[in-house]
Amino acid sequence: MREQLPKVVIVGLMLIVVGLPFVMRAMGLATESTAADLPDDAKRLVIYSPHNEQIRDELSLGFNRYRESLGLPPVRLDWRTSGATSDLRRGILSQFTAVAQREADGIDAGIGADLFFGGGEYDHAKLATGIELNDQMHPVAARPRLPDGLLDEVLPRRDIGGEALVHDKELWIGTALSSFGLVYNRDLLAMLEIEDPTTWHDLADPRFANWIAMADPGHSGSISAALETVLRRQGWNEGWSTLRRIFANSRYFSASAIKVPLDVARGDAAAGVAIDFYGRFQAGATKRQGQPSLVGYADPAVDGVSQTATTADPITLLRGAPEMELAEEFIAWTLSQESQALWQRRARLPGGPERYELRRQPIRTDMYTAEEKALWTDPELDPFGQASSFPAAMPGFFSSVAPVSQAMAIDIHDDLKAAWKTIRRTPDDDPRKAEMLALFDAMPPELTLTWPDDDLAATWPEVLRDESHPRYSEAAQTLADFKANLRPADRDELLANRLEWTAFFRDNYRAIVALSD
Repeated sequence: MREQLPKVVIVGLMLIVVGLPFVMRAMGLATESTAADLPDDAKRLVIYSPHNEQIRDELSLGFNRYRESLGLPPVRLDWRTSGATSDLRRGILSQFTAVAQREADGIDAGIGADLFFGGGEYDHAKLATGIELNDQMHPVAARPRLPDGLLDEVLPRRDIGGEALVHDKELWIGTALSSFGLVYNRDLLAMLEIEDPTTWHDLADPRFANWIAMADPGHSGSISAALETVLRRQGWNEGWSTLRRIFANSRYFSASAIKVPLDVARGDAAAGVAIDFYGRFQAGATKRQGQPSLVGYADPAVDGVSQTATTADPITLLRGAPEMELAEEFIAWTLSQESQALWQRRARLPGGPERYELRRQPIRTDMYTAEEKALWTDPELDPFGQASSFPAAMPGFFSSVAPVSQAMAIDIHDDLKAAWKTIRRTPDDDPRKAEMLALFDAMPPELTLTWPDDDLAATWPEVLRDESHPRYSEAAQTLADFKANLRPADRDELLANRLEWTAFFRDNYRAIVALSD
């Protein structure tokens, strides 16, 4: 009998795996795939998207419920999800480049896909800029034809905290709001004797060493946006000092942003940086009776002032879309109150999602009413009231985040962690520690923001918040000049720069370890 026990266990597990979906369906805990019930001749809408399975399922169900209410046939939503946002965007541009070289109609022939849905403004703006043909840039995004007045109804204001909610030529349109923050495991924090993190700098605490989960900004547009937020809130030099310590505390750099909150929930990491709805979803999924949920999520704030960024989660109509009219119908539906209710209403409420509470922030301002919030999973959300603007003169650094992060940390993570371990183990009264920290925080000359004098270096945050300050123009110009010098001439120059930066950082990290020896 003992010899047969492993076989019995294996068979039992197989029966559970096979039978579980049927049990869940009988209990009302699962729904049939919408694709399974569609006729063979159903129209197909091809959508490139980094959205998770829960969002894809609920939007597929919701859109077909809407069409059914109009007496229209169901549609097969064909989600293409092989990669994070930046990976998907690069793939779309690459396909359009190949089409332009192969097809007589050029990029107007399309790539056999209709929409790019989800992610951040930067990647959608890249599609609006498009690809280079005959020394000119040609958008691979198209302006959708929407019902008259719809955008004015949905977006009476076209920005939030200074961040655009729609492209100036309507080549992308925000459908939801995203912010970026801190996801953490309360049990592990208690074990490590660390308080719940509330600021970006909290993740730089040495006690988090080897307990932080991170995603690679080279793959994930949402993580690039989160890290850029740190640079724009704290300043270029100060922000990279914080980020380098977070990187040094990290266990890994995942290609997918969704792995971070999942690993935090599993206890494989104590904390990490996550897009808001990923964090809130895991918090909801780990609720415990009589005590706080296992997973917590916080939008960083200092003295009650938001230190995150609230941005649009856009949708883009692709040029040459095979189902152009259907794609435009889908875009209009995502902006409707019916669709917007799916982002926050509790599951199984009328007008809410069928299975999953998506915990996203609607983009329509008219959804933020007391009556509507009474139906929400997160009724405390108030992005239009809480969003904090960046100073007008603070530039964006999105395109620099990935290459600098990779040179500084991702490509040489072992060297970074060894240097950080050496610093942590060196007593504060050891005269070598100051030299170690100087080497640790050093940046290559072209990545060092140099202010005209020590006074402006110390006071620039206050100066930028006061446009009447006598040194405002000087501070703004310093930032503008620095940002202009960051841009490489072409991809080859960027690669050469990155190799030089990597060598610079590696030499410094190894010099720190050598100082200890």
